[in-house]
Amino acid sequence: MENISYIVFMCFALPFLLGIPIARKQTRLVLLYIFIGMCCCLFISEVNGLINSLIGQDMFYLTTNITPMTEELIKALPVLVFAIFISSERQTLLTIAFMTGLGFALLENGTILVETVVVQGSVDILWALIRTLGAGLLHSLCTTAVGVGISFIRDQKKMFLCGSFALLSMAIVYHSVYNTLIQSDYKYLGAAMPMITYMVVIVILVIVYKKRIHKKTKETA
Repeated sequence: MENISYIVFMCFALPFLLGIPIARKQTRLVLLYIFIGMCCCLFISEVNGLINSLIGQDMFYLTTNITPMTEELIKALPVLVFAIFISSERQTLLTIAFMTGLGFALLENGTILVETVVVQGSVDILWALIRTLGAGLLHSLCTTAVGVGISFIRDQKKMFLCGSFALLSMAIVYHSVYNTLIQSDYKYLGAAMPMITYMVVIVILVIVYKKRIHKKTKETA
């Protein structure tokens, strides 16, 4: 089926775009960056296709060496622009970075779902679960790590360039490790990796939130 990415984009992304003018300010930001994430996915699908046609390698080589770099670079750009020109507030960057990755994952999973159904005729629940908790979380986590990291280095000129490079490198390596594991005999370990990371992140956020509440309680006492 030709132009499947564009068809899925119209079905998934345009409703988010239509909701942006109606939503409140904070919700509008969330919807906008989900839409931007989908745009990134659509754009990078064309870039990856072009690179694949030029280098002529198999899919395993492409997904373990090329796509982690191209995808993480493109996903990070909207977050970097927001941090540099709008705000480096940590909670806001965490939100928009996660939503950018979420939008990317929504379009990618939707496209792969349709392609798989067309080729195989159906998909099972386990496949959908692995895609959701694996690749779905992967994109959000990688972009979130970059966004939160930028909030620490944005105003430190000497660290900004090398720090941004280090954050992107971390996201690329994590992405590449996932893609390698998910296509190996250890695919269930690969599928579990983003979920384990997500749980660790949630625990850290809960601890930070409780510390803030405790600090505010002491200040008002």
